[in-house]
Amino acid sequence: MDRAKTPEQGFPFQGFLCYNLFPMTREPLRILLDELDAWEKEGLTAEFWWRDDDAAEPHVALDRLFALSDRHETPCGLAVIPARAGEPLRKAVSQAHHIWVLQHGYAHKNHAPKGGGAWELGMHRPVSVIREELSQGTHKLNQLFKDRFVPVIVPPWNRIDPELLAYLPVMGFRGVSASYKKDRPEVPEGLRRADAHCDLLNWKDKAHGARFAGSDKCLAGLIGHLRDKRTGEADPSEPTCVLSHHLEMDEAAWDFLETTLSAIREHPAAAWVSPVQIWPAN
Repeated sequence: MDRAKTPEQGFPFQGFLCYNLFPMTREPLRILLDELDAWEKEGLTAEFWWRDDDAAEPHVALDRLFALSDRHETPCGLAVIPARAGEPLRKAVSQAHHIWVLQHGYAHKNHAPKGGGAWELGMHRPVSVIREELSQGTHKLNQLFKDRFVPVIVPPWNRIDPELLAYLPVMGFRGVSASYKKDRPEVPEGLRRADAHCDLLNWKDKAHGARFAGSDKCLAGLIGHLRDKRTGEADPSEPTCVLSHHLEMDEAAWDFLETTLSAIREHPAAAWVSPVQIWPAN
């Protein structure tokens, strides 16, 4: 079978598979491989990283994520909620080989008024209160995870008020990771941004809960960012991020994640990088 069209020609793989019935094959990934082939022809290497959100305690889904990371030897940045984390999670992380801990706000609690969206890191409380919480969270994660902890803020619901960004380097944070938007505010000196470009889940189905977003949407996010980097329309140093949520993943999302981890790892023009490589200690 001929390869699918290039990204510039569209996304022709709609309807390849029914994810509720069949495990994923590599067919839908052909268009991603085409983009990576373009990187190879230009002598470039596309860097990827994997972020997983909402970790707080051991869970069978977290065990599955750790096993997947080990099987593919792929590092994962685990966004941990400090207020809910403790010794059980520390023990679980210590037994995983490719897991790094990031700071997922403080308590993953919404402080915005009703109808204003979900915000923990918005300007709905005094900055002093927010900073104190974040500092408490950093101290706790440092104590629990030591050198596995990388001081990077992953804001709950991927939202952080731009006014708070200036405080992060002063507080010892090396970076921030939210969701990718081309009109993002600038980050201050000393803070590196590496956002998520492909959220595996669709959160808008209130009747059934989170579900796999579909290969079209996920691959469009990945390929769009890769193409923008390759053509100079996006920061070429920002790695392309796959975002998972182990507690909410259905089988279709797990299937897509596993196949994507493998395909990227095997391509000569692609590499998975760890959070400590993105945000090294000074």
